[in-house]
Amino acid sequence: MEDDSTDNYRVKDIIFFGAERRILLQSKNGPCPLLAICNVLLLRNVLKINPDLRYVTFMELVQMVSDWLFEANSKDSGGDSSRAANLRESLNSCLEVLPKLNVGLDVNCRFGGVADFEYTQETTVFDMLDIALFHGWIIAKEDTQSHEVLGNLSYNQVVERLIAYEELQQKLRDDGGETSPGTGRILEDGLLIKEFLDRTQTQISQEGLVALQQAVRERQLAVFFRNSHFNTMLKFDGQLYLLCTDIAFSNSEVVWERFDKVDGDTDYVDAEFRSGQQAAGAVGEAYVPGSMEDADAQLAWQMMQEELRAQQDEEAFVQAQEAAWQEAQAAAKAQPKAKPKARGAMRCSACHSKPF
Repeated sequence: MEDDSTDNYRVKDIIFFGAERRILLQSKNGPCPLLAICNVLLLRNVLKINPDLRYVTFMELVQMVSDWLFEANSKDSGGDSSRAANLRESLNSCLEVLPKLNVGLDVNCRFGGVADFEYTQETTVFDMLDIALFHGWIIAKEDTQSHEVLGNLSYNQVVERLIAYEELQQKLRDDGGETSPGTGRILEDGLLIKEFLDRTQTQISQEGLVALQQAVRERQLAVFFRNSHFNTMLKFDGQLYLLCTDIAFSNSEVVWERFDKVDGDTDYVDAEFRSGQQAAGAVGEAYVPGSMEDADAQLAWQMMQEELRAQQDEEAFVQAQEAAWQEAQAAAKAQPKAKPKARGAMRCSACHSKPF
């Protein structure tokens, strides 16, 4: 089976600290929460995929994780104690959540710490699998005024306060009224919230990145949440890395993305955590200087990096085309319907399939 649909996920073979491992790749609009969870368990070697399989279905992944949940908690879930009963209830909650992960996962982060999330049935899955869940969207404690406002709030609460702030602003403009002590506080807090959200539109702050580097243990595998996306994260030699699971990396030597900047300017590395130049140098040391193997290895790595950049450019181009097509559809709906002419339908020059 060769199918990159949202219900089938390609398997990639990698080396992880000298051991062979298999990871899952992200297909378009696929269930990244489940893939991030599965990739942590695969790298831990508690989940295993048959070597003959190149694709795994969504329901197969759900079954694999469910089996591991029972296996990992079987000793503590037996008996009649209240602890065992609570554990069985948590297991049942996880079994309800897992089949829904093909449409995503709602989590509500708090701005006080990188491991702070509102407790929900969904987050129980991470607890029961002993997988730490992190985000990087926090407010610095040194910013005392903003931290006092945001430090104990969740994202949903912040959105509610921002809406109240904007509605009050509009009302004051319309009525020309003056602020009261109560409305003044809403405006002050709302302005701080808006300024924070404006400067952290990437949903990570510099303070959050520093806090992540401190919170994640050396060689710890975890799940990182950002922009409604879940990534498998690792700390190695004091550096944070995100597992590269986009389908574009299926035939690439790239395995990890170095996570040390908040502006998206990143560096990709191989299974040995070497960037392109470092990998070429390391390969060169393994062969006689000037040998054909040395030159071939460096050329292969260079071609791989160029191919990766081309794949990313192509993805951006396709996304731009899709956006243009949606705009064209919206514009067409806004125009009055004209009497059809006696000719064939015009088709999009990009895909040759969608009629205008």
